[in-house]
Amino acid sequence: MNFTKSIIALTTFSLLTGCVVVASPTHADVHLTKNFTLDAQSLAELEVEAGAGSLSIKGQAGLTEIQVKAEIYTSSEDHDNYDLTLSDSGSTAYLVAKGKNQSGFWTSNSHSAHIDLEILVPQHLMIDVHNGSGDTLVKDINAEVKIKDGSGEIIVHNVKGDLTIDDGSGRIQVSKVKGNVEIDDGSGEMKLSNIQGHVDIEDGSGSIKVTDVEGNASLEDGSGDLTVSHVSGMVTVDDGSGDIDVQDAGGLKILETGSGGLKIKNVKGEFEIDS
Repeated sequence: MNFTKSIIALTTFSLLTGCVVVASPTHADVHLTKNFTLDAQSLAELEVEAGAGSLSIKGQAGLTEIQVKAEIYTSSEDHDNYDLTLSDSGSTAYLVAKGKNQSGFWTSNSHSAHIDLEILVPQHLMIDVHNGSGDTLVKDINAEVKIKDGSGEIIVHNVKGDLTIDDGSGRIQVSKVKGNVEIDDGSGEMKLSNIQGHVDIEDGSGSIKVTDVEGNASLEDGSGDLTVSHVSGMVTVDDGSGDIDVQDAGGLKILETGSGGLKIKNVKGEFEIDS
């Protein structure tokens, strides 16, 4: 969905505004706290468009509404230079939290202005996140999760649905997913564990560790060490540089070994190396 489109129907939400306090005069010197709620009983998806700041989305059993806590850090010279809205159209909820400028996001010239978001949602909601910069946490969701992120650490835990991550830079940790996992990453360390589904990773640089996968694992890596263990299906590797360590796999096909050491142990099925 395009966040710039007109919202057809808006559901009334509650808004509570906290106090203004003074921080450092050389950075964002205004701090606002705002809370939103939105009835989610008829909703199927939450789309989040965030600029700069941390983002936490947690599913909660029995919850019937979306609850948002926003910590806003901005400048007294331009204290209302941001968009912060929670609305819905059809079966989708939309949360927008970003700065107002030509690019739609705060920049380094905004004296470290940002919005930190803590979101509680019903576990059945699909999650679609577009985050500019800042750490992202998503956990306890019983539906598909999509994350597009510019920079910052990404942590995903306990998802019952497919997971797609498109990331520019930053560490990625994924654990306990019942569904297929697809990751396209520019740079940063990556760790995946306890995946009940297929894994497909395309990575520019950074070490990758994948363990406990009930399915196939395909890894295309530019540079960095690869460690893969306890994969029930076929492991396919296309590597530019870095050590490769594969243990306890249902099969192994190495399309390109690049430069670095190679360690292989206990491959049960098909075994092929093309270099």
